[in-house]
Amino acid sequence: MSIHEISFPSANGRDTVKGWIYTPIGQPRGVVQLMHGFGEHSRRYLHMIDKFLEAGFVVSADDHIGHGKTGFDSGTLGDPGTSGKDGWRVYLQDERSLHDLTVKDFPALPYFVFGHSWGSMLARGYAALYGGDLRGLALCGVVSQMKGCELLLRDPALMGKMEAQVLSGRGGDKGGSFMAGIFGTLTERIPDAASPNDWIANDPRIVADHAGDPFNCFDVTVQLLYDFVRLYAFIETPAWAAQVPAGLPAYLISGDCDPCGNYGEGLYHTANLLAEAGHPVQVHAYSGYRHEIHNQRDIRDGVEDGIVAFLSGLSN
Repeated sequence: MSIHEISFPSANGRDTVKGWIYTPIGQPRGVVQLMHGFGEHSRRYLHMIDKFLEAGFVVSADDHIGHGKTGFDSGTLGDPGTSGKDGWRVYLQDERSLHDLTVKDFPALPYFVFGHSWGSMLARGYAALYGGDLRGLALCGVVSQMKGCELLLRDPALMGKMEAQVLSGRGGDKGGSFMAGIFGTLTERIPDAASPNDWIANDPRIVADHAGDPFNCFDVTVQLLYDFVRLYAFIETPAWAAQVPAGLPAYLISGDCDPCGNYGEGLYHTANLLAEAGHPVQVHAYSGYRHEIHNQRDIRDGVEDGIVAFLSGLSN
């Protein structure tokens, strides 16, 4: 295995995105572009990246604007530097830049996208706007029918307040009140929740590890939350699935106790959107598990093996 650290200018016109390309030993069989979740960073996926490498896949990953090393090095953690109604497109433009850098070195290999949580949202948006050369789409911790987003989008006054703040140039303000509205309901079905982040995983050690990571814990701006909700609104419709290139295979996995996917309902909602648009879909719901199924020590090998099997079946 070798690791190449790369950087490229963000489409926000302000930041330099930091990323990594991991290459396996021997001749690679494909490329997986990995998209991390909200309030975290790509190196939380090292266990999964190692599995992909062992299976012969090149892995490319970056830390999104406002996140990880990209945000830390520029002093902009929680602030994506986007603006306006279409700020959500900037993240996808950055992912396209990462794609273009990767295929320069590996032009003939089958190309896949994997995304978890917010990364699954970005992957869905990416597939619709830039997915012409994708061989397959893998989504983990699928965000769909998420209560906080649904409540916000159904409240014209509250959504209008958020939008007005963004369009008036105050999107860089801290978004605490909107953050509570979007993410505040995620532990409501956990009667013994010890922290607001217990929805992340069943294993309290994983929750504690997440909380102790300095790249994970930061305040976010109104603009970042607005971008999150606007992307969510785009991908939760049949029109989104119709924009995904015809016949693109998809593999969708989540825990059925994951509130980001409405406890399994959102997982199947997304699968149905894709299936009804003519895309081959495989679905696996992990019974009794919450959001980060890929980090649950008792099942993570099986979770990763399932993803590798999907990728391998399309790269032979």
